[in-house]
Amino acid sequence: MAKGFFIDVQGTLICDEKKEPIEGACEFIDTLNQRNIPYVVITNNSKTKSEDFLESLKQKGLNIKNYIDPFFLLTKMLKEKKVAAFGSSEFLTIMQNLGYSLAYENPEALVVSIKKEYTNEDYALMIECAIKAKKVIGMHETSIYSKDGKRYPGVGAIMQMIKFATNKEYEIVGKPSFNFYEKAREIIGLNFEDITIISDDMIGDLIGASKLKMKTALVLSGKIKDENEVLPTLKKEQYPTYIGKNMKNMLERLNRGEI
Repeated sequence: MAKGFFIDVQGTLICDEKKEPIEGACEFIDTLNQRNIPYVVITNNSKTKSEDFLESLKQKGLNIKNYIDPFFLLTKMLKEKKVAAFGSSEFLTIMQNLGYSLAYENPEALVVSIKKEYTNEDYALMIECAIKAKKVIGMHETSIYSKDGKRYPGVGAIMQMIKFATNKEYEIVGKPSFNFYEKAREIIGLNFEDITIISDDMIGDLIGASKLKMKTALVLSGKIKDENEVLPTLKKEQYPTYIGKNMKNMLERLNRGEI
């Protein structure tokens, strides 16, 4: 059985549409706290400062003790200061507050975060910046971005497009990069094989985690509504260890000693 957990946020703890805790989410976190079970809430949040996003989760009733997002690793991975940054206006402001200057003519690095309203012109500029930049970075590698009941290309899909268009490799700051998972692992001091990761993103979170020998739990409360949307696309060794409707279902499994 798992000795600890990594737990995703959007679509796992928080509903993408209502922005409120999904059934069983608060109770799952409270149970881990009460039983002193190690865990880290892991998110690809890049729209809000880390401390503000964590506080917003706590205000919703999620009594989170351990938390990590891509900003925890960004400044360590990105030393270049002139960056062509793409994302929400909030993300661009955070980048500037972290000491980066926005440069789209001759950038040292390209950094891509999520944004619902990307246009073909945005993608064209990303490609030009990628060609010029020394370093290409995705804030995370989420496969799908779920917003207002629709599914849009995630940062992972965009980075694959940029790579195909420019033949340039890219680095990932957040999930499912090894550096991100390793930072989260260090927080609770467990080996990867003793950790179960719970997420709604099979492609963007769980496949990468399974390569590190983590147990994987797919919840159908976010990007994926039916396991048959994704299972036929996977190799047998990529199948999730567990599948459940939501965090209430995962709590029931936890209480029965199944995870």
